[in-house]
Amino acid sequence: MKNSTLEASHVICPTDIAPDSTTGSRERLLLAAERLFAAHGYSSVSVRDIANAARANSALVVYYFGGKEGLLSEVYRRHCAPMNRERVRLLNESRSESEPLSLEKVLEAFIRPSLLRTQDRNSGVYFTRLRAVLSGENSALLEKLVAENFDESTRIFVDALCTALPKLTRDDVLWRFHFLLGAIYYTATGPTRIYTFSQGRCNPLDVEATVPQMVAFAAAGFRGESVDHARPARRSRRADLPARVRAASKSATNPKVRGVA
Repeated sequence: MKNSTLEASHVICPTDIAPDSTTGSRERLLLAAERLFAAHGYSSVSVRDIANAARANSALVVYYFGGKEGLLSEVYRRHCAPMNRERVRLLNESRSESEPLSLEKVLEAFIRPSLLRTQDRNSGVYFTRLRAVLSGENSALLEKLVAENFDESTRIFVDALCTALPKLTRDDVLWRFHFLLGAIYYTATGPTRIYTFSQGRCNPLDVEATVPQMVAFAAAGFRGESVDHARPARRSRRADLPARVRAASKSATNPKVRGVA
């Protein structure tokens, strides 16, 4: 039977979490939760584990966050909010220029903050791992967190891409945006393959080298011929979808993209 508390050797040392003794209990709880969730998953970590690692009273988890799920939601939000603000800021800068909206500028506004955030050695690495762990552990919870944190910014960028690519249908753009997310995610989580294969010449951890390569790659894909008008539309029956996809899309009432970052 699984112990309710992690083994002591698996719990991050509190001094590693909050080396500054002036750090408040709320911040210590967030730091501890982020690292423990990333290392062990959401389900395997108890409120007591987090409180012990943070040197805080477990009742404060309910007081500050309403419970363990609320704590996870705040961990997620505080990573996503700054990234979304930076994305929108860069997009607005590109719109303020006198020239027509550039596809490359839209793509860079979306890609650069993503890669910079994942390379943040303070906590970006933990957050990247946390997202990977959640995707395999609790898809319903992850879908909820992603929708809450990214739906608005996703619509902003899909709209911008549609403006920059008037010959494509919205569904064309959504598909290609979906593939772009995959490229960003794999670059963030699996940088060693290309680094090893290229003998160090191609390093995804070098954001300044990676961004122009990904922008060029994505722009070429987005500029491809529209696929939607080339074949008859086929509506997938709901029964054809995997159960978790049906559950995640149960509340959707329009064709706008959901649950993507």
